[in-house]
Amino acid sequence: MGDPQDLLDAVFARPDEAVAAAHALLADSPSAYDASIAHHVIGLAQREYGDLDAAIAQLRRARALATRSGSAPRWADVVASLGIAVVHAGRSGHGLALLDQAVAAATGAHGARVRFLRAGALWILGRHREALADLRIAVPVLRRSGDVRWAGRALTLRGLINLVLGLVKRADTDLRAAERVFADLDERHASAFALHNRGLVAFRSGDLPAALSCLDDVERRYRALGTVPPELAIDRCAVLLAAGLAREAVSEAGAALERTGRGRGRPPAGPNSCWRRPGQRSPRAIPPPPRRTPRPPPGCSPPSAGSGGTRTPGCWCCKRGSRRTRRRRGCSAR
Repeated sequence: MGDPQDLLDAVFARPDEAVAAAHALLADSPSAYDASIAHHVIGLAQREYGDLDAAIAQLRRARALATRSGSAPRWADVVASLGIAVVHAGRSGHGLALLDQAVAAATGAHGARVRFLRAGALWILGRHREALADLRIAVPVLRRSGDVRWAGRALTLRGLINLVLGLVKRADTDLRAAERVFADLDERHASAFALHNRGLVAFRSGDLPAALSCLDDVERRYRALGTVPPELAIDRCAVLLAAGLAREAVSEAGAALERTGRGRGRPPAGPNSCWRRPGQRSPRAIPPPPRRTPRPPPGCSPPSAGSGGTRTPGCWCCKRGSRRTRRRRGCSAR
């Protein structure tokens, strides 16, 4: 990677490559500015995988080097990342104070990026209205400035918050837009992440066939990228249970446990995966099952109470067995 600044984008798309390049940069007697970027990248990667003490130490070192470099934007970037790491470590007051300092020091498109980061911290703390207030300012500025990558990240976060608030259509609109942005940028992890969240939107709206279709599609994408996050199995199990497919859910959970036991459950880095504490579900956290009973797809007549358990032969949501091979054409949402 030629420009050290590129490492900050690569840490979410290609974390191992970015960290290796950061170590190589540090070994080459860099300037204070470039060394700050390198420590920043290493700290972000460590934060992603839950090593918060090491991440905070790296980010503090990056902050000191940014101060020495005299670059206010560099300093604000590092302080915002440090604030998120401190929030993850359970010191929310101190973390938000750091993020407030970063927002105060940044302007224009750079300020919009920092506001997006503060919105992410507010989101994991459950302060959704405040997070949306930051995003209302950040998204238009990022779009006008042509900063499509950060605009895609902000749209993803706004979609997640809208989903939590029950604004399902708005959530789907934001996540579809984010998926298109990341696909155009060839950021395959981020694009898969957006599709994964669209599956949760479908689940929240009661469209179980569309939810399973999205989750099937995103599993293929994750496998092509070499890693399947454990959250996928959790989400799929929730949808299967809502569809009354308990055996399939148990089978899914067993396969996921086997994958994790073989060390293949490491989650991919994504533009929003930083908003997660060790052991905490992703901020995509699965919404509760739909309150209303979803309307069965054409040709499906699920058993009602007292019906004696009659099932429609061949229907994915009625027949026991492989949902991939037995799903009726009328049951597919895509």
